[in-house]
Amino acid sequence: MAGMPVFLVLVALAAAAAGGAWFATRRTGEDTGGLAVGEMDLLRRAELAVAAAPTPAAAARELGKHAQALLGVPAALVLIEGVGDTVRMEVGDAHGNSVYGPGSRTRLFDDDGVPVGSISVAPRSGKEFDERDERILDTLAQRVSATLHRLSLFEAVKTEQRTLADVLASSSDGIMAVGADGRVEQWNPAMERLTGTSAGSAIGQSCCSVFRPTDEQGVALYGHGCPCRAGEQIEVMAKLASRRPGDTEIVWVNCAFSPMSTGGSVVVARDVTARKQIEDEKADFLATVSHELRTPLTPIKGFLQTLLRRGSEFSDEDRQQVYEVMLREEQRLERLVEQLLQATSLDHADKLLMVSAVGWAAIVDAQVRNLRTAHPDRDITLLVRRELPQALADPQLAGQVLANLLSNAEKFSPAGTPIKVTVGYDQSRIVTRVADAGPGIPEADRERIFDRFTRLGDHLTRPQQGVGLGLYIARRSVEAMGGDVWVDEADTGGAAFCFSLPVAPASGRGRVGGRVSGRVGRGAISSR
Repeated sequence: MAGMPVFLVLVALAAAAAGGAWFATRRTGEDTGGLAVGEMDLLRRAELAVAAAPTPAAAARELGKHAQALLGVPAALVLIEGVGDTVRMEVGDAHGNSVYGPGSRTRLFDDDGVPVGSISVAPRSGKEFDERDERILDTLAQRVSATLHRLSLFEAVKTEQRTLADVLASSSDGIMAVGADGRVEQWNPAMERLTGTSAGSAIGQSCCSVFRPTDEQGVALYGHGCPCRAGEQIEVMAKLASRRPGDTEIVWVNCAFSPMSTGGSVVVARDVTARKQIEDEKADFLATVSHELRTPLTPIKGFLQTLLRRGSEFSDEDRQQVYEVMLREEQRLERLVEQLLQATSLDHADKLLMVSAVGWAAIVDAQVRNLRTAHPDRDITLLVRRELPQALADPQLAGQVLANLLSNAEKFSPAGTPIKVTVGYDQSRIVTRVADAGPGIPEADRERIFDRFTRLGDHLTRPQQGVGLGLYIARRSVEAMGGDVWVDEADTGGAAFCFSLPVAPASGRGRVGGRVSGRVGRGAISSR
């Protein structure tokens, strides 16, 4: 334990003791009777030298030298163990004068009855140890034992402090200790990450100047409303305005304020931003799904009630129109259920795919013809590059992706505006592009729209509604087949949704039931 400052700390503690006594003995029954004032002074000096030594080895050396001076012995051996590293220190001519031979003396040091070392002195030539020498050696051993006891206590405190510091440093929760004066005393690394404020900037400052949370209603939990000031024990969901550079987001924390018995408080803040976002998404999802489910059910229910009450009043033509509306709404409801089921199974899509070499041109042509049949008033053009190779894909899943993008182009672009579908390829991929003349997608939202449950604008007031799963399903499906999905700006100013599929091997045989690994890059591909 080189460089250990324990002994200097003990000197400072001893100097503050009443009556000028440097170290009170641990043994209340210490017998120093019969020792002269000069001998007692030498004992205090020995004790001071031991306490002031910078290391246990230096302390052992000082102890041996003072034992030589007090007793006039030619050699001494000091052993210290149990307080840091074990020390064995010889002082004087220990080789020529045995400290264990006839006439030598040994005293043990102990810490609450546990041996922590010893001092042995060699016999003096021509002069045996008398009762006074024995008493000096006993007193020296007792006082050194008291010093070593204090050292062991101090080491135990230091060990506990290091353990506590390690716990605070490794905790994923932000921890702040606030003194009775309202100033920060502890500020761990997790609190630095949560707030963007370093420990050096926070410690010593008022807690309300560096930690300013509000509850979910925006009520301040700092200043007069600070639980640390009131000494209250509360646990509350709170939000922090992040101070991290470039970060303007709100950080949600589960914040616990607990008063300490000595005054002040401990504050533990757990980052629950991700959980809060999930809960908000879940609540939004349930509200949206509930709305979307009611939308087709309302006309179906209304027409059924009308048919039950006044069915005989309907002509065949009116009845046919009612059935067509009910069928259309039922299909809408069915598509919603299918989307929900598909979104929950995408995590295992790679195990369910039937990947093979497919004629992609034929699949695209079939999907475009379906859209033309459903919307004959639309100008829908298809341009496929000549000699298009086969794609490596699950034909049903890839066809659903294209159908979804075509449906979106029809829904979110003005009636009568054109839709253009192009298919091109390079050596490794086939890229399909669906462009419309709608309002387009802002560049800042072109990645976000592929997230689950994401809808642009107020979806409850838009003419076209949905739960925000279509594009999420499209991206996850294409990625499972080894491709990618993205959105660009169309030449008309609308949106151009593109997705890529791997080109099938030249042999024309693809793997069945397996996932194609890797994602291809983006970029324009000629469709001439």
